[in-house]
Amino acid sequence: MKKSLLFLLFCCAVAAGKSQPKLDSLKRQLSIEKMADRRAELLMQISEEYRVANPDSCSAYAKEVLASEKGKTDKVLRAHALINFASSYFFTGKPEQAIALLDTTLNTLPQELPDHTYTAQYHSIYGLCLMKMDRKKDALERFYAALKIAEKINDYTTQVRASNNIGWAMMELNQFEKAIQSFKNCVVLMNEGKVPQLKSSGVIYNNLASCYGSTGKLDSAKKYALLGIENSRKNKDLSAEANGFFILGTAYEKEGNLSKAMESFQEAQPLREKTGDPFFIVSDLAEIASLYSRMGKPEKGIEAANKALQLATANNIEAKLPMIYSALAINYEKQGSFKEAAEIYKKLNDLKDSLYTDANPKALAEMQARYETEKKEQQILLQRSQLDLQKSELVRKNITLIAIGVGIALATLLVFSAYRRHQLKQKAAIQAEILRQKEMATRAVLEAEEKERQRIAKDLHDGVGQIMSAAKMNLSAFETELAFGSTEQQLKFQRIISLVDESCKEVRSVSHNMMPNALLKAGLAAAIQEFTDKIDDKVLKVNLYSEGLQERLDTNLETVLYRVVQECVNNVIKHSGAKHLDISLIRDTDGISATIEDNGKGFDTSDPGKKEGLGLKNIRTRVEYLKGTVEFNSSPGKGTLVAIHVPAEQIAQLN
Repeated sequence: MKKSLLFLLFCCAVAAGKSQPKLDSLKRQLSIEKMADRRAELLMQISEEYRVANPDSCSAYAKEVLASEKGKTDKVLRAHALINFASSYFFTGKPEQAIALLDTTLNTLPQELPDHTYTAQYHSIYGLCLMKMDRKKDALERFYAALKIAEKINDYTTQVRASNNIGWAMMELNQFEKAIQSFKNCVVLMNEGKVPQLKSSGVIYNNLASCYGSTGKLDSAKKYALLGIENSRKNKDLSAEANGFFILGTAYEKEGNLSKAMESFQEAQPLREKTGDPFFIVSDLAEIASLYSRMGKPEKGIEAANKALQLATANNIEAKLPMIYSALAINYEKQGSFKEAAEIYKKLNDLKDSLYTDANPKALAEMQARYETEKKEQQILLQRSQLDLQKSELVRKNITLIAIGVGIALATLLVFSAYRRHQLKQKAAIQAEILRQKEMATRAVLEAEEKERQRIAKDLHDGVGQIMSAAKMNLSAFETELAFGSTEQQLKFQRIISLVDESCKEVRSVSHNMMPNALLKAGLAAAIQEFTDKIDDKVLKVNLYSEGLQERLDTNLETVLYRVVQECVNNVIKHSGAKHLDISLIRDTDGISATIEDNGKGFDTSDPGKKEGLGLKNIRTRVEYLKGTVEFNSSPGKGTLVAIHVPAEQIAQLN
């Protein structure tokens, strides 16, 4: 599935299944109720019933609660009403107004009700509004805050709501495996019966369908999309039903069945018009415009994309601009309007640069690791508290037993000895868990760093590279239309074209250097050979010997070893002054051994400044991530030898 589809997934709050008979019953009770406090409670229940199905009615009843005497004095009831009021703004496409309300009327709620379901809901609705405003990192902080509160108070319905929202944010940031895990956590709670019948179950199935489509598992995507449509129809959830059809259409588009894709998109359109939320209407139009380009109908595609752009601009939906610009540029290219396409690509790349910090995968990995660490620390504190209680109980028993006699005192000493052994075991377990958490954090940072290399390489190749290619094409076309005054003018113009062409090659070279194709296609040895072949023999002569690497290794293992060798070679070029470099890569029954040896000026390995330098530290960190060893053998004037070994057991685990 395309990233542009992901915003179509409406991760609204999970709520219990509603029914018209229940609403009718509540309204009848309200019509005959005389007691003011009871009337306020009935008004609140009716507002909650309307929360998703009819936001305007939800808001109207919430206002009545706030105006009542009980709504003014009961802080729990008031918090519930204000949250429903803010939700009505969100569901009608007004996230800024919802946040303004939350900031002015509910900003003290976390202090007044720190461990309460309404505080968790406050964080959830705040995060959903931030998502619509394209502030994904801030939204994730809110969703994790909601999840921690819900887990602490065993509020399973709010846990489903928070996990669903975390999954949505992870989808938006291309963290699809993490998103799938979050959505499956929701399904587990549903299947275990820990939450009531879910009105928004269709939303969760839609989210799973989108994630599977994004990872290329189209059969699973279609299966969950159909489940989403079925559950949405049962619960009369028009927004989720429309999303289901749209996800199904995108799966067909991915398969190449364009006619079926357009049929599914057209099934979604009347449902979108009924919901009236411009956020999703814009998404639909942008995706339809992209499909028209693939169907060879660029005029219709341009019309749909421009309509989406006008609607997004009128409603301040900046989050949709990347997908709109992409669809518009592709259709201009199909039409042959290359100048217009180049202008749109320029706008698209400027927009991507502005959004970079919000989608930084390393920051997201650190955020998730922080959440897991805090959760584990709470468990450790609980264990320590239990140990303190046990110790206090033992001390009380010891005082009593001393009065009984020496024999009982001896037994007490034995019990205390057993307790100490238990305490030591607990301490060892805690230390082991801390080490595991550190390893997880290191793994997350390295994986995020590699994904960021891939993202930058892709942006360079697909973004800047396309613009430069378009510029070259336009210059070449313009050359045939110019009447040069002299041969010298024509040669100058051709030199300009050559400079643009060389820039294109440089962009491709940088892109391939960050994520070499040879590493993806042919493996470690081929990738290193390709890298060293680019080094000028006059500057540094490199000999590469490899053995036993005919079979492919685990992707992470190959990537880490490639980065380590790349770092070593770059250090040789920058610092050693060497003329000759030998690289050896051997895989045997003991594992993988790599040596990098140069005849440069060497360095003092006992010098802390050299030993803890950033380059050597990076090499050591990456090899330790593979549970391997690295040794540096060097002295001034005698060159440098770097020896790396990854044991066979670790290779087997990774494969």
